[in-house]
Amino acid sequence: METKDISLFLAIARIGSISKTAEQLFMSQSTVTTRLQRLERNLGYSLFERTQNGVQLTPRGTRFVSLAEQIEQIEKQMQSPRLEETPLLRVMSGRAFVSTDVPECLHRMLKHSTVHLQVRMGLYDEMRDALLAQQVDFCFLGEPIYHPNIRLVEFAPDAIDVIVPETHYLAYSFNDINQIQSEPFIAFGRPTSPFRQRIMTLLAKSQVYPNVIMELDSFDGVKAMVSHGLGVSLLPRRTLFDAEAKGYKVLSVHAAHSSIWSRPTYLAFPKAIETQPLIQQFLRVATEFYSQLQSSGFH
Repeated sequence: METKDISLFLAIARIGSISKTAEQLFMSQSTVTTRLQRLERNLGYSLFERTQNGVQLTPRGTRFVSLAEQIEQIEKQMQSPRLEETPLLRVMSGRAFVSTDVPECLHRMLKHSTVHLQVRMGLYDEMRDALLAQQVDFCFLGEPIYHPNIRLVEFAPDAIDVIVPETHYLAYSFNDINQIQSEPFIAFGRPTSPFRQRIMTLLAKSQVYPNVIMELDSFDGVKAMVSHGLGVSLLPRRTLFDAEAKGYKVLSVHAAHSSIWSRPTYLAFPKAIETQPLIQQFLRVATEFYSQLQSSGFH
């Protein structure tokens, strides 16, 4: 007796027609009939009887349904034991977090428990929609999402720093954000992206309107362009761990403006799942990580 024949039997029982089953499963009607007959020979009795509108279960066929469902379920468990036994944690993140905060939080999570991880990147709107549809458990965000069905936890903000080529004159004489006014500017993100809008708003408040010569959707791409002398940029400090290796200089905005030259850090999750143990555990892990990050002064 083959389990694929049992699955086919259950499909016929649900649909009530051999021809419609064949159509829905993209099989020929003769193949469906042959496999059903093979199952009936192995069992030694008929499972269906023909009716004017299709087929219906025989008394023995009706009794066989529950057994067939159990067999099908056992097969599924045998095929994917890890997923059956291990809880799934689904995380979504923007580019700024996926190379820094997310790996560290997930690494710490795996130290505490056995969990299957599913990580993907997305834009702000995509993450909001995924949260509302409960297609994801957590989103790392640089801008808030306000909605009654979404819970939002705020952590230590991330400073925004100027980056310039290693040999750029500003690497040795930078003291005010207005100095980048005359420099070619390499922007991260589309004009409508939250981080890009935050940068442009902060610059405008300082009466700086940069000459944007290029925009990229990759932090590594922006850093590569800067290190090759094509311009300057502004990026979150936590993404600038590779300055020496990549050949660019990191310049902190003057202390008088440091409090506003930062980007918030949020962890968002659906309200409907907030009491689940796995959700609470990851919240504790993330809280510990950001608390240590703040204590170390790296923000």
